[in-house]
Amino acid sequence: MTPEKQEWVGVGMYTLPEAARLIGTNTLRVRRWLEGYRFPTKSGTGESPPLFSPQLPALGEHQAIGFSDLVELLFIKAFRDHGVSLPAIRRAAKDAAKRWHTDHPFCLKRFATDGRTIFSFIEDEVGDRSLLDLVRSQLAFHEVLQPFLIQLDYGKIGHSIDRWWPLGKNKPVFLDPRIAFGRPVVLDKSMPTEALYRAVLANQSEREVARWFEVSVSAVRAAVFFEEGLAA
Repeated sequence: MTPEKQEWVGVGMYTLPEAARLIGTNTLRVRRWLEGYRFPTKSGTGESPPLFSPQLPALGEHQAIGFSDLVELLFIKAFRDHGVSLPAIRRAAKDAAKRWHTDHPFCLKRFATDGRTIFSFIEDEVGDRSLLDLVRSQLAFHEVLQPFLIQLDYGKIGHSIDRWWPLGKNKPVFLDPRIAFGRPVVLDKSMPTEALYRAVLANQSEREVARWFEVSVSAVRAAVFFEEGLAA
């Protein structure tokens, strides 16, 4: 393994369409957040810069992203769905990154507790009225993030997110950059959900698939439920 490829181990790897499906949005939206875009203005052309730099280099014409990038996008989507503007998100990310010395500030555990303070600092500067709700109280801030904060595990090193349970921690489906390049897997034997789902489609028997792969029937059912949700 080359030194360059060795750096990718434990990082996770996703295409932009895969990332979009996982966080529940479209590829164009993800591409704009990662690569920036231009738009017409009265005086000519304006530019919206990228919100952050991906962990992985582009593979030819295709950009791949890592697990921390994916989680960062998850937070960005939550703020955008709440109506927070891209300039406000960009400024908050930049300030938090500088303050906490990281390229992925939304992934840090302290963002869940101190993130409201970051947004309150920039409220007057960016003039974004959607920030009023976020900075008004810690409760309002957590109402935006709580739905997926309870799906995340924080590691001991750097207190950064290292596992995501997209169906909630009561379901055996998770993503971990150290396992299967961050692909969605079930808790039983870390089997990729896609493999179980395709086997069920081909065989039509969850029990048979569970026996073949030596996992529980509940794990197979969770994998099918998860994959069907991605396809919807």
